[in-house]
Amino acid sequence: MTLRAWGEVPYLPILSLRPAEMRALEELPNLTKDRLLPIIHLRPWVGSHQLENSTQRIAEAYGDRPIVIAMGEREQLNERPVYMQLDALRDASEGFRQWCEFLEGNDNYIPAIQFSPHTVQEEAQIARLFDLRRGLAVIIERRAFRAIDRIAQRVGERTRSGEGVCFIVDFGVAGRDHLEVAAQAIGYIDTIRQYAPAAAVSLSASSFPDNFVKLASQPIYERQLFNALPDRDRVIYSDRGSARIERQGGGGGLPAPRIDYPQLTEWSFFRSEESGFAGYQEQARRLMANPIWNPNLRVWGTQMIERTVAGDTSAIGSPQKATAARINLHLQRQTFYENPLAAEDTDEDWSG
Repeated sequence: MTLRAWGEVPYLPILSLRPAEMRALEELPNLTKDRLLPIIHLRPWVGSHQLENSTQRIAEAYGDRPIVIAMGEREQLNERPVYMQLDALRDASEGFRQWCEFLEGNDNYIPAIQFSPHTVQEEAQIARLFDLRRGLAVIIERRAFRAIDRIAQRVGERTRSGEGVCFIVDFGVAGRDHLEVAAQAIGYIDTIRQYAPAAAVSLSASSFPDNFVKLASQPIYERQLFNALPDRDRVIYSDRGSARIERQGGGGGLPAPRIDYPQLTEWSFFRSEESGFAGYQEQARRLMANPIWNPNLRVWGTQMIERTVAGDTSAIGSPQKATAARINLHLQRQTFYENPLAAEDTDEDWSG
């Protein structure tokens, strides 16, 4: 038993608990929210002091739908209690007891396991979370690829050969070498199914660029990677929702105003040399005059671009709002990748 049948999930975006991504998720149509299945890594919500602010923001964005919850990377500690709360959830003692209790206390959370050098603790955690009968996510990042066989064996032995389990193989950065990476991915999928034949598998990566000078467009290489697999049976597409793997550091001032427009297999970038809202408005006009613009895709991100063109300064006037609009559009399109016309079948209006 699982909260969501993996075979019915077309898209597993890995999202960060940050303002642009949460707003983009929150503003999706309900039909889209019901269809995709986000993976959220826990971290402090903005400047909050308590972990409950993070869980409340997830609920505001996605309601009580089933959602995969994973532990985020340890960040630089400060005195806020939320950092100590997160560290307590990372404690491997007693089979990650506090992590398991946290997940048990949130009925709509599909758990992702944590790894530990202490095999006994990790195995106890797997067994306890599997017994919740909600499904189980196993996120394997590139640094753990050498241990895929051992991880798959350990999970398979404690989940009746991977029953209700999805392994997310996270390549991190995707690029032009997607065909070569696809060959590696096939090997990893075969290894997982050797030990957990009942499990689903997902491939994830991000290729969103960090430099847009003289860059008008770029293929979505993670989608190309997925499409290069010769057999996609029980394999689910995943990405970062068009966000980057690494967050850009501070310094250098605000980036040049830019409107990004996601399509099914490519991003288009409209970058301005003019600063402030006028720059965003100028590029939004350029986009809407371009043949790639689809006025039938009626989602919040579309409305934000249209309002910007109309001169509404509360629409897109900052990098964060531009990012939220892009992610919202990308999530909508990738959720309905196999049936693009269904992405246009929305039933809601937005007030901004």
